Amino acid sequence: MTKLKLIFSLFALLLNGCAVFDGNEIPHTNLDYLKQDSFIPTLSYNVHANTDLVTLSESSETVHGVVEGELLNVLESSQYFRRISRVDSTADIFMNITITNSGSPIAVIPAFITGATLYIIPSWATDTFEVQANVISNNGLNKTYKFKDSTILVQWLPMAIFYPFNNFDTVPAVRKNIYRTLLKEMKNDGFFDRKTDVIECSKSGEKS
Repeated sequence: MTKLKLIFSLFALLLNGCAVFDGNEIPHTNLDYLKQDSFIPTLSYNVHANTDLVTLSESSETVHGVVEGELLNVLESSQYFRRISRVDSTADIFMNITITNSGSPIAVIPAFITGATLYIIPSWATDTFEVQANVISNNGLNKTYKFKDSTILVQWLPMAIFYPFNNFDTVPAVRKNIYRTLLKEMKNDGFFDRKTDVIECSKSGEKS
């Protein structure tokens, strides 16, 4: 009975011949702690999720909820903000984010062939994530950030070996890394400096 279970387990693993890889267009980013004298602002955010397969369209509510949840996870775990809310006119920083997931609709054709041949014939599909963030501080800082990264789904029998380490968790990990990179660049641009410092930099032209 144990041998039979093992055979079925191995067979199921082989049928799961796929793996998801990071496009590595953006290096993995870790957030530094803010200095003790850093400004801990309040944040108002708004997020839009789009899908671009055949034509650009707004993503479903389910996808939008997933994307917003990932963004909130990064914002809250960063400890860069003392309050985070949606559309708050009293916030210190306003962040408007648009994320667009694009891919090729014809990727389903080779994927079908892969499935029909029990993953003997390989196929792959790329999902590209483009993030545009407009960030405005009530101290005068105003900057637009643009990032792009991707994931590659490879469907092929040998990929069953890689799946435990390169599974579909790679997709949210890539998007979260984009958000961490955004916060890191905001920090470098002075959004978390003391208010007086930010005003002086803006007036002197050192920040745009």
